[in-house]
Amino acid sequence: MLNLALFLLLVGVIVMLQPRTRRWQSRMAAHFHGDEKRIKQRANTFFLLGFAFIMAGLAYLYQAVVA
Repeated sequence: MLNLALFLLLVGVIVMLQPRTRRWQSRMAAHFHGDEKRIKQRANTFFLLGFAFIMAGLAYLYQAVVA
């Protein structure tokens, strides 16, 4: 259970930081043909997905420590 919690925390951080990389930004700009609104929406989606992974990881970590 502890390994799963740490894995979810790590994946959450990686997914949240992904839209900040130069490579990701250039790929999204090419994919959406430079539409900044769509790029921002995709970045926010990744941030929320990463946040959900972190919350799940914290819940599992809490369950592993308390139980």
